[in-house]
Amino acid sequence: MDTKLDMRRETAVIVLLISAVLVPMWFVALASGGHAGGEEIALQPAPNSSLNPTGYFIDAPTEINVNVAGVVTWLGLFGLFGVLFASIRFAHRVGRSGEPIEPTDGTDLDLPDYLESEYRSVVAYWPAKANLTGVWLVGGFTFATVVFAALFAGEVFGAARHQFLGFYGALLCVSLAETVLLYYTYFIPSIDVAEERDH
Repeated sequence: MDTKLDMRRETAVIVLLISAVLVPMWFVALASGGHAGGEEIALQPAPNSSLNPTGYFIDAPTEINVNVAGVVTWLGLFGLFGVLFASIRFAHRVGRSGEPIEPTDGTDLDLPDYLESEYRSVVAYWPAKANLTGVWLVGGFTFATVVFAALFAGEVFGAARHQFLGFYGALLCVSLAETVLLYYTYFIPSIDVAEERDH
């Protein structure tokens, strides 16, 4: 328990140090960014055309300078890293809940032969949950993946609104990733393998 507490404390210190360096840099970048110049050209679609590239449902700036784009990119990368970290923690917390089965007890786990050898052995085994919660979650995100794929395809072959394309594409990727994560968490066993090394 003390080791986990120390690791969390060290992680918090590292995050604070990185924030102390990046936040002032981002503030200076945002404050020093000026107008990029240029002239806005209005689009004039044909009367019978369904193309509407400027269609949107969220107000967004029509122009963004390089400094703001850099800050937004960094924030997006940190956000993706945070989501990845939370997903891994969720998979370990749910997939490895409860006491593991130790093969030393003589229990036959019916594992593939390549997992065990003269220098490698399985030391802990968590069976797959395969419960109704996992079925509902995987089924729900699978349905969401199909829906967002259909909406994305409809935008590509239809009105082609840029903001809608990005929104549906992002939700399609997220729902597909969550489907794989939930299937891995609830329907695939988790194991710990120990291997003897020369060094």
